[in-house]
Amino acid sequence: MIRSLWMVRGLGACVASLVALCLTLHYDLRLDPFDLASVGAEAGETCEKPGQELQWEKPTKEDYFGTAGKELIKELKASRIEAELKFQASKANVGGTKDDHEQAEYLHDLWSQQGLDEVHMTPYELQFSHPDPEKPNKVYLLDENDNVKFTSTILEEPIDSQEYDDSIPHGFLAFAPAGTIVTKELVYANYGQFDDFEELLRQGIDVRGRVVIIRLARTFRGDKVLNAERFGAAGVILYTDPSDYHPDTEAGIPAYPKSIWLPGTGIQRGTLLWHDGDPTTPNYPAIDGAYRVPENRTDVPKIPAHVLSYNDARKLLAVIGGPKAPQEWQGRLNVTYNLGPHLAREGWSVKLEVNNKKRMATTYNVIGLIRGSEEPDRYVIYGNHRDSWTFGSCDPSSGTATMVEIIRGYGKLMEKGWRPRRSMVFISLGAGEYSFFGAIEWIEEYLKVFESRAVAFMNVDIAMMYNYNLIISATPLMYKIITAATKEIPAPDPSLGYSTLWDHYSSRVRQSSPDLYDVKLGSISEHGPFHQRLGVPTSYMVWYINFEDSNWSDYPLYHSTYDDFNFVKTYLDPDFSYHLALARLWALTGLGLADNPVLPMDPEDESEVLRKIFVELKEEYGDALKAKDISLAHLEKYIEKFTEAAKDFKVRLEEVENISPLKARQLSDQLMQLEKCYLDDEGLPQRPHMKNLIFGTDNFNQYNNWMLPGLRDALWSATHCRGLQVATMREILSPASCEMYWDQVKQQLGAVIYAIHSATLMIKDPKGF
Repeated sequence: MIRSLWMVRGLGACVASLVALCLTLHYDLRLDPFDLASVGAEAGETCEKPGQELQWEKPTKEDYFGTAGKELIKELKASRIEAELKFQASKANVGGTKDDHEQAEYLHDLWSQQGLDEVHMTPYELQFSHPDPEKPNKVYLLDENDNVKFTSTILEEPIDSQEYDDSIPHGFLAFAPAGTIVTKELVYANYGQFDDFEELLRQGIDVRGRVVIIRLARTFRGDKVLNAERFGAAGVILYTDPSDYHPDTEAGIPAYPKSIWLPGTGIQRGTLLWHDGDPTTPNYPAIDGAYRVPENRTDVPKIPAHVLSYNDARKLLAVIGGPKAPQEWQGRLNVTYNLGPHLAREGWSVKLEVNNKKRMATTYNVIGLIRGSEEPDRYVIYGNHRDSWTFGSCDPSSGTATMVEIIRGYGKLMEKGWRPRRSMVFISLGAGEYSFFGAIEWIEEYLKVFESRAVAFMNVDIAMMYNYNLIISATPLMYKIITAATKEIPAPDPSLGYSTLWDHYSSRVRQSSPDLYDVKLGSISEHGPFHQRLGVPTSYMVWYINFEDSNWSDYPLYHSTYDDFNFVKTYLDPDFSYHLALARLWALTGLGLADNPVLPMDPEDESEVLRKIFVELKEEYGDALKAKDISLAHLEKYIEKFTEAAKDFKVRLEEVENISPLKARQLSDQLMQLEKCYLDDEGLPQRPHMKNLIFGTDNFNQYNNWMLPGLRDALWSATHCRGLQVATMREILSPASCEMYWDQVKQQLGAVIYAIHSATLMIKDPKGF
């Protein structure tokens, strides 16, 4: 394939560049005719000769970005992100398929041309779950004579009669086991959260041996199915209710492409895996010679599950009998939502048929490197998963296109003689949608290397879900450099009255309001494994909604075929100025981490977060702990010791003038290792694959976070143990006694104290003990 101008390096003059552009324009799917002027003018072709060098002023205490930061801001272009996104979203790239492989090869070749020092493709052979194209998964309604009265659809209705190619899979849930269930009982379980199943028990409805129907949103779909398993359900049907994905339907507002809302035939694909990574090689990388766990011991869902559009779900909900569901459980499908379990039509039955196939297949991580000039063994890592269930214009191609443009920008700086102090690593992660497969395997393979060399991981999975304000989630050591970067970047839309990205971000409502940053990272994307398994400072950024007006958990077209390029171009970012602002923020954050003599991280940000965590813990569980004579005094004392050490570190740093390379390395290493002190090799008692004692996820919803996750796991179990339906809940949680849970609380509290004490020792002056 003939490459366009912006893939070609070393053309010596603007005239030659424009000639090359004209010659290649017809062959490059990513460039439309309207791009001709913008790629020449807006791309800022300066007619500089290849290799022309600037006088590079390196970062200082007053300026974390130096000349490189200013050049990078100028170099990154909105039109190039747009063109790349249009190409990336031209078809699906499902993990473990030929399309996945082709996309990896494409990025490998592109990054090589963009000037990275090294580019590699690393294969991993993993267990995948795909639908059977010859026997699609379906749900049926059968009458009293077993005649089929309704059959669910397998694909969305195309827009404007556009046909889907074979890269688009039928609607399915990855790792739902194959199986067929025919039943005359169906239970509606709201959002499928743990307390929803508890409520069903209060209503006298036992789901054991029955199929449940659950609406998507609010919690991770895998946790919904896991909760159904915990309570003994035989199968699960998930669907997208208009209350979450088309709330304006009652007002007569049409769905996409007339608005941002999900059409009635939209199907949300996705994985059900609760334990991240390849199921056959838990805790170890899938390299040659790896031990494979037998199929009957893999940690995967055990009951059949399938996903429906809301048009199809209406047919099932309309025939459920039994008592009316609580008002807050009522959705917007113009039917009365009943709980079941019996169907309203006597003799009728529901048939759930799942025909997914598991198979071994290969996915690839594409890894690019810019070698550091002085500390090549320190890695500042950019990451984004590559695969998509459908066209994936938002998820993840908006992030992929943004990272491609950042790499091009860095390549231009290197042509002019720039090189960072530390190494910069770029990774396009394979099969992220399957449950972070590429990220987990990479971490497991390089675990011992990253323990000593990884500086930070910066993730942009989805660049845009909406265009009101950014969500910036990060561990505390990232706050300082992110704040500095936002103040250097122009606001995406000056007509709103903001001059810088900082003005826009800090002035508008945020997910973390009133706090500036959200430390509650959850496990919604690939940054999760990096702080949970490696203790690496991490960040996650995305443009999102106004939380005062809306409360989405997913953007409406999430994982459906309607998540196409037109959606982004028409409704989210017509001129790609928001993508550009995020690209600049992502780029400058990494640049600041890679190029400053001492890492621009502030341990006082860490101490502030630790103090807030303590206050929240005391407010939520203080009385329960006191009743069991469990004191938080020692935890408070060690947090204060950390606070004192953080202040002392900052004083020592500010006193240093004309810092030597060795001294800079020593201080940076102390900062780099700080959050690694939070890891426990044994892992959390109820989730040993998660190692971080401070930052983690809700045990019942991986999309949500729990600070002090191991301690909160134990506290939740202990405080719920003697609640309603004690016998049932003990069976669900564990055969252990309630007092054993309280003993686990004491053990986890001690582990947290030890982790914070270790972090304190890490940042103390190393000249003494």
